Amino acid sequence: MHELRHFLALLTGPKIVKVGILSGFGLIAGALIDAVVFLDILDKFTRSKAIEAAVLLRLGYESTLIFIGYIILLLALLKSILSLLRNDTFKPDAQKLQIQFIILLAFIISFFVARIFVILLDLPSTPTFELWLKGYRIHHFFYGIGLTVVGGWLGHTHSGRSITRVSAALYGTGFGLIVDEFGLLLTFGDYWSAQSYLFFVLISLLLLFILLSEAYKIVNRVSF
Repeated sequence: MHELRHFLALLTGPKIVKVGILSGFGLIAGALIDAVVFLDILDKFTRSKAIEAAVLLRLGYESTLIFIGYIILLLALLKSILSLLRNDTFKPDAQKLQIQFIILLAFIISFFVARIFVILLDLPSTPTFELWLKGYRIHHFFYGIGLTVVGGWLGHTHSGRSITRVSAALYGTGFGLIVDEFGLLLTFGDYWSAQSYLFFVLISLLLLFILLSEAYKIVNRVSF
């Protein structure tokens, strides 16, 4: 129990991390209360901005707030892990943690870059960027599969630190591109299906759990 308290204190040490965690949990809790009890406690503060975000994300009002709150929480925890990686006390033991961090960060970035790219493509002034091969449109999950395969292959066949980082970045990027179109695959054509966001949350939670577990081991190994 003492080890866990020590880890949590270290994890939430930076002020920006505390603010992010509280803000994320606050948005999620407020949205859930709004959805269940219909108190509309967040309306005065968030409705206009949340509706704008909901239009872009193609989600409902409460779902958008929950998703934004989760992203804030996720980024806050990533900032905390980054602080651990930069700490000279833990750096010598953090090679595995660094790889896991790169995978998760690349996964998040590629998912949102893909979403932003599709949003921009929907604008009337944006030229169409579509690759067709013998009558079949090549969706970006194909690129994701390719990047994941290349990243996995590099990670298994090369042991250099730089190559390992590159393979982790490729793997996470490819994984993000695949998950971005999970909704499209599951619904046979609806890119904006909520399943993509659901799988993004579930998979990023799994990767975050693995990341925090490794960080916990490192902190305990070095501190005790």
